[in-house]
Amino acid sequence: MARQLVSEGGNIFKNDDGTLVTQRINKADVDPTLAWVEAITGIPHKDFKLGSTGIRATSGDMDIAVNQAEVDKGELYNKLAAWAQKNHPDDDVRQWVAKSGISVHLKTPINGDNEQGFVQTDLMFGDPDWMKFTMKGAGDDTPYKGVHRNILIASIAKGRGYKFSPKNGLVNRETNEIVTKEPDQIADILLGKGAKRADLDSVETIITKLKGSPEFEALTADAKEYFAKDNLTLPESVYAEVGTTDWFSQLSERLK
Repeated sequence: MARQLVSEGGNIFKNDDGTLVTQRINKADVDPTLAWVEAITGIPHKDFKLGSTGIRATSGDMDIAVNQAEVDKGELYNKLAAWAQKNHPDDDVRQWVAKSGISVHLKTPINGDNEQGFVQTDLMFGDPDWMKFTMKGAGDDTPYKGVHRNILIASIAKGRGYKFSPKNGLVNRETNEIVTKEPDQIADILLGKGAKRADLDSVETIITKLKGSPEFEALTADAKEYFAKDNLTLPESVYAEVGTTDWFSQLSERLK
């Protein structure tokens, strides 16, 4: 087998010529493949998917949150390295397992079957609940990605006198003091009394909750500027055409 190089970044496992060893994974294969990983790590993974993993029809890799308060990164790496040495003794461990930043990476056979190809699994250490909130992805029925949702949250936070930090939560813009890292509280502060975590799920849910606010234009100004760079607008134009009850279904029809 050709020696594979490990590089820092999104695509970890490559051949000498730079071609990827891993491939995209279909949504239907995500949970069965994670079940295979769980049998090695002894850690639950299926309920800790991040980003678009298991949401979109296909994913470039599998991003999975691991609780850093319960699992030691070095120990998990060693466990996976031991698995690689036992099952692939003729290969360099780096062909199967790598570390970078907050993650341990595993070249993972899809459905546990080498013949089906390999997907990169990124086991990302941190606070799983917070990571699932701040790294929430979007499905196939929207033009927006998770990054657009976070940009919109940051835009609203700025308009309210805060900063939204994927690491620290809602931060006072003047003092840099952390206000809260609790998603329900962040929603209540940014979107209005009674707003919940679910209201911050996506660009569409945020706009639904915020629409009608006299501060709407000011709160979304930064987001509109950033969205324009990706040739996107907020869904308010569709909202204005069809009203408050069926704007999302109308947007979905346009995306088909």
